[in-house]
Amino acid sequence: MPTGLRSPSDDRSVRHDPGRRGAGPGALQAEVGVVLSEALPGVGDRVLSSRELACAGSVVVSRRDLWGDLVPPERHHRWHALLHRRDNYDVWLLAWDPGHQTDWHDHGGSSGCFVVASGRLVEQYRRARSGRAGSRSVRPGSPVSFGPAHVHNVTHGEGSPALSVHVYSPALTAMTYYRPTSYGFGAVETVAVDSPHGTRDSPQVTGDSGGGRGGGLAGAARLAIDDLLAGARRDLQRRPSPREAVEAVAAGAVLVDLRPSEERAAEGEIPGALAIGRNVLEWRLDPLSDHRIPGLASYDAEIILVCSDGYASSLAAVTLRRMGLARVTDLDGGYHAWRAAGLPTTA
Repeated sequence: MPTGLRSPSDDRSVRHDPGRRGAGPGALQAEVGVVLSEALPGVGDRVLSSRELACAGSVVVSRRDLWGDLVPPERHHRWHALLHRRDNYDVWLLAWDPGHQTDWHDHGGSSGCFVVASGRLVEQYRRARSGRAGSRSVRPGSPVSFGPAHVHNVTHGEGSPALSVHVYSPALTAMTYYRPTSYGFGAVETVAVDSPHGTRDSPQVTGDSGGGRGGGLAGAARLAIDDLLAGARRDLQRRPSPREAVEAVAAGAVLVDLRPSEERAAEGEIPGALAIGRNVLEWRLDPLSDHRIPGLASYDAEIILVCSDGYASSLAAVTLRRMGLARVTDLDGGYHAWRAAGLPTTA
């Protein structure tokens, strides 16, 4: 999903002309790939430079014959289409109507560039030195390039609907959304983009070749989930109660809520807790990750994980400890225990 379009329910299918591209979306991506390989010879699998990102965006904008027939004439929701994707970069087409904006967000460690094809966009952005917000109007043909730490909010400008092409390198995998405050920009929520496991593949566990019962890793001990959970909690030793968590936060600890957005919307949230999806947690908190949250991903950070009842959070906390984050633990009883203790929540 491209710049700031968080809700899968907002997506609409891209209709291709079967007479022109009989193979559908895959043929379009291949066609765009050929055009970009000619414009960027020698890129291979490396990350694109700022100049190459701008070149790629400008080239695709100039080839309206590739994508012009994709944009539906009536758009009741925000609309986008993936034009090309490789591990080291991806290309998106976005349509903007009056009232459309992205909210403040970063790009999960990817650099990027966007080029307006028609209409006008307004980019609000976090200034690198001061951390304060700046703003600029972006008109057709002027590439706007940015680095991996860039945080911005893009909105539709006045007048007719706009179209823009966005290029990211490496390809997008996660984004963090931010809330501007008088002290700067605070991270609010991290979401995965197009990949349920972040940027790394999950290990595959295969069955026994001999057809034995309960396949798994040959020769490895098999644990039931209750045994795994009990072991995790032995490793954690101390898990704070809700009241103890309040005291820890007052002393500088950070609450991280692992519950999915649907669950938080239904049950409520803990004021001040940072929402990070369980599927991208390790990548956002690993100090060595390209997709870490600056200022939070630290081996010295005191982090208290929160899930609904304190089960998934225990397993996640042990994983982070094995990565070297020695001060990570989880909330005993989870969000439900917090609410039962009469502590503040938001609807």
